[in-house]
Amino acid sequence: MKKYQPERTDLLINTDWGIPRDGMTEEEARSKKMRLFHNRWVTNEEKKQLKDERNAYAAIRVIGFALLFICVLVLINIRLIAADGITTVVVAVLYAFAATVTGSGVIRYALWARYPAILIFLSFFILPFMPLFESEKGAPLLFILGMAGLYYFLRKTARKIFWPQAGVKSDNRKIRPLVRKTAYAMALLISLSAGYFVYEMSQAKRMAADACGMARAGMPVEEYLSKLSGEDYKIIRGSETITIVPKRGLGRNNCTLTHDGRNMTGAKTGFID
Repeated sequence: MKKYQPERTDLLINTDWGIPRDGMTEEEARSKKMRLFHNRWVTNEEKKQLKDERNAYAAIRVIGFALLFICVLVLINIRLIAADGITTVVVAVLYAFAATVTGSGVIRYALWARYPAILIFLSFFILPFMPLFESEKGAPLLFILGMAGLYYFLRKTARKIFWPQAGVKSDNRKIRPLVRKTAYAMALLISLSAGYFVYEMSQAKRMAADACGMARAGMPVEEYLSKLSGEDYKIIRGSETITIVPKRGLGRNNCTLTHDGRNMTGAKTGFID
């Protein structure tokens, strides 16, 4: 099995672990409750630790390549980004550069890359509310990527790789795998639900603002309503007002139009507490 960091002998995978197959007979191995793993005799605990460390190293490399891929996405969409102005281009290029430098460090397991990587994954929870992403239906995927990145980067073994001086405190209290996985699943579900709720509210606010933005004083009411999609908005008619409610965001955002029966006289956004 590959040694990822030969100098880091505090991790079992980077040592000459186990006993060569020809260094012990099967009877001796059986009596010591050892089994073959990559042609070497190891205990069940050692096998479990080796698998965990190998998976942690592999996950960290995947995270590093994912950060490098951000640069590719920026380059592919640079013309779209440029439509929002030079400031947006500069911010996007700097972000891509930071992700590239950090990703290259993560792939090499460089300690200096740990905190920038965490900041980048935390930024995934903010990006959906930036102007460039607020109209993208796939933006909630960033919440999932952010959660996944933080989860795999801050797992016990990954922390041991990137925070060797702190080590991992031993804990005699063993938490059952099912309980631990259930706790992780609940935390993930709550985070995703909260993130998606905030995202939906943001989208509804934008849709209400767009609806009011299309309204012009003196515009015929029917002409205006013909521009709205029945799939996106609920239209509530009144004698002097028309309320346009986006079907996203739990119906709490709206645009209220005033009219004289034929033409519009005003429009303003609102929010129902």
